[in-house]
Amino acid sequence: MEKVIKNDGLKRFVSLIDEYFASGGAQMQFNIVSRDTLLAAQENPEEYSNLLVRVAGYSAYFTQLSKDVQQDIIERTEEKL
Repeated sequence: MEKVIKNDGLKRFVSLIDEYFASGGAQMQFNIVSRDTLLAAQENPEEYSNLLVRVAGYSAYFTQLSKDVQQDIIERTEEKL
């Protein structure tokens, strides 16, 4: 029985993943966190000290990253599907 995916954005997301791997892709990494959360963590790092993000193959605490790396993550956060 096929799993029913009701959300159109989720369908497109799953389709993107399927196509990537069908085309020979080997690895994907996702940060599932909103831009607003990341911006709030920049403003109030003490409240988000346990926020983990993926950065180029490793996990790191967002608030311990340099502002440049934080900004890069924020800019890459929202992709429209």
